[in-house]
Amino acid sequence: MKTKKIIVILLTLSLILTGFAGCGGGGEEPEGNGDAAVEPITLRLASDAPLEHIATGLNEEACELVKERTEGRVEVEYFPASQLGGYETVYEEIVRGTIDLGQITIPDALDARLGAAYVPYYAKNFEEAKILYAPDSYLSGVVGELTEANGVKFLGTVLEGFIGMAFVAEPKDMMTPGTTKNVKTRSPAMATFRVAQEDLGFNPITVPYAEVPTAIQTKVVDGWVGGTPNINYAWVGQVINYMYVNYIHAEATSYVVSEKSLEKLTPEDAATVIAVFQEQSLKSFDTAQENEDVFKQKLVDDYGVEVVEFTQAEIDAYAAFVREKSWPKMEELLGKELMDGMRAEVDKL
Repeated sequence: MKTKKIIVILLTLSLILTGFAGCGGGGEEPEGNGDAAVEPITLRLASDAPLEHIATGLNEEACELVKERTEGRVEVEYFPASQLGGYETVYEEIVRGTIDLGQITIPDALDARLGAAYVPYYAKNFEEAKILYAPDSYLSGVVGELTEANGVKFLGTVLEGFIGMAFVAEPKDMMTPGTTKNVKTRSPAMATFRVAQEDLGFNPITVPYAEVPTAIQTKVVDGWVGGTPNINYAWVGQVINYMYVNYIHAEATSYVVSEKSLEKLTPEDAATVIAVFQEQSLKSFDTAQENEDVFKQKLVDDYGVEVVEFTQAEIDAYAAFVREKSWPKMEELLGKELMDGMRAEVDKL
């Protein structure tokens, strides 16, 4: 009996000690505070930009800044070069909250007005772009309202430079708008690209961005519209022979974040993430301008591409033609109110 009592006492003591251990009582506190043991929240940032690209530099810096300013509570994992899919897929996933952040072209599938950033010849140079695409600009306000309706917060434009056109073979009568160019041009599906390409005399064919190099190599198309000197160098430099710098579209991709992803964060950390990407948006405007001449020369030096720069008079001729012939057609797609607002902004310059 005595032995049984001892066993019972030992078991009771064991249970009591176990209870203290489970509650943290009776033991030493781990070094540091309780927050140190909390796993950081990881947000995924998707981009079409290849590794050697202005946007990748901005994005990688943003990842570092978020981690630093949230003291490690939030980390951003960067997926460049369409690793998580093309921009159409990525935007759909951001709407769902299955991808958190994007530095992408906002597709116009959900609302044609989302393609307004790519209205051809809205800006004709970097000085105009800094005004027309600024955070407090008319266009930024419109895009922000439209993405908000999808549960996506617009954080700002990433100006990557200006889009030109690049080809394997030299187009016919390239400097004259409206004449037949006798080339098949890869164009995004967005009407803001396709309409102007048709009017200018090119034959636009829709090819997904990720398939552009293969499409050019296999002669599905003769070249493409959709690339700055930087992206032409990084993406198709080895397969093109001519790059025409005609400033047809500002390469105005966007920083966007899913509202569902922001809800995972504390209000303070959410504000930090927003602020970091807004800062990188503003930084892009100067970085893009510094970047352009570097990559025009690299196309020549590294790949032997003939870089043909339109004169200001030739840019003005293309712009006047597109604004007169193509912009009215875009009213049917983007709405008269939006196009009138954009015209008013251009008239202020």
